[in-house]
Amino acid sequence: MPVNSFENYPMSWRPKLNKEKKPVYLSIAAALEKDIGAGILCPNDKLPPQRELADYLDVNLSTITRAFKLCEAKGLISGTIGRGTYVASDVSANLPMLHEIEDFNCINLGASHPLYQQNKYITQMLKRLPSKVNIDNILKYTDISGSLPQKESACQWLKMLGIHTKPENILITSGLQNSLTVVLASLFHYGDKIVTNSLTYPGIKNIANMLGIILVPIPYLDKQMDLKYLEQVCRTERIKGIYVIPDFHNPTTVTMDINERSQLSSIIEKYALINIEDGTYTFLSEKPGISLYELLPDQTIHICTLSNALSAGLRISFMVTPLIFRESLLTGIRNINVMSSPIETELASQLIQTGLAGNIITDKIQEIKKRNRITENILAGNELWGNQRSQFRWLTLRKPINSHELEICLKKKGVHVFCSERFLVGNSNLIPAVRLAVCSPDRHEDLARGLNIIKETLLEWPQK
Repeated sequence: MPVNSFENYPMSWRPKLNKEKKPVYLSIAAALEKDIGAGILCPNDKLPPQRELADYLDVNLSTITRAFKLCEAKGLISGTIGRGTYVASDVSANLPMLHEIEDFNCINLGASHPLYQQNKYITQMLKRLPSKVNIDNILKYTDISGSLPQKESACQWLKMLGIHTKPENILITSGLQNSLTVVLASLFHYGDKIVTNSLTYPGIKNIANMLGIILVPIPYLDKQMDLKYLEQVCRTERIKGIYVIPDFHNPTTVTMDINERSQLSSIIEKYALINIEDGTYTFLSEKPGISLYELLPDQTIHICTLSNALSAGLRISFMVTPLIFRESLLTGIRNINVMSSPIETELASQLIQTGLAGNIITDKIQEIKKRNRITENILAGNELWGNQRSQFRWLTLRKPINSHELEICLKKKGVHVFCSERFLVGNSNLIPAVRLAVCSPDRHEDLARGLNIIKETLLEWPQK
């Protein structure tokens, strides 16, 4: 008689399956992923032993093993011999981040989108583009690194952000995610280790998982990367690279001060690390700090994406690279992209040359400040990281509020936020917090309504 005939059989997880839907192992894996996404299973929850689960579901042990292997490959669970299988502590980082929310009654403060109102400038330039360039030339295959005038425009843009370089150091790619894929696939190999903040942009984690590259988390110390711990890791492990976001770090919003940048660059130089510097949000800085590329031009690859700065639909990044990496990265671009879109690259170049790109930034900063004033007014009394130029804010939570549970609770009330678990690397210590994407709602009224729901939920949360 199968164990599942006993109603009170003790199981830490009881999946509901339609076993007529084949293959069964895929149904089990799907049920596990669904229950994690719904919060029925939480990070670090222990799953039933495989044999007991097989008995409970009345299936072969091999079926459970295949389902668990599939979920482990997705980063949803992890198993240790002698201890059992657990829901991964950073499981939320493996859930979709930028999916479109179909429920239009929900307010999106989760997925961080740039402001869209400034797309009017993009429309203007699209109309003028045929009079400025030979359209036939940007409808053909071109130099995969971009044309010289386009790379000169990139140098002009980067100079405004405090990065001084030459056209021969510029490679043009198709956005941040594409740039990271090119860098990791071109310069790293399966099993290589890259250090990063214990909370970081999930895109780098997804790419690393796909390529078999190991991310090693470095904990925080007073809102900064613990540099003593970093040096200890570099001494004791074979670390090949580092990934950092110095300005308006995603998700914590923290910007490195000059001392941290200087000390960090010394460690990077000492241990000959490949430094991947993500400059996605540098455009938000009132006065950009000195970049790690400026401090370490022979070891740093700086990625400057235009998708947040100018338009989400403009999938263009300027990758600044030491010449020693140029050929390897060009091979990666050729194999992954063939080339970036010549039309989008020329559009970006024209926006920079005509000054419209500067107008877009000015308008965005003004609107971002308005949204942050609304946020600070409604959530006064709570600890909010970031400032009025931040595209998102980091709301830390008092005990005993669980950030994953708060995300689920708010979703039921019609507000999407992203809990800190979504950004966690490995088994790092968790900072209970949620990221608030203040630029994602279409209207100020929607932003305020969502923030008020968050405020009321925090006030109503049980003290114990």
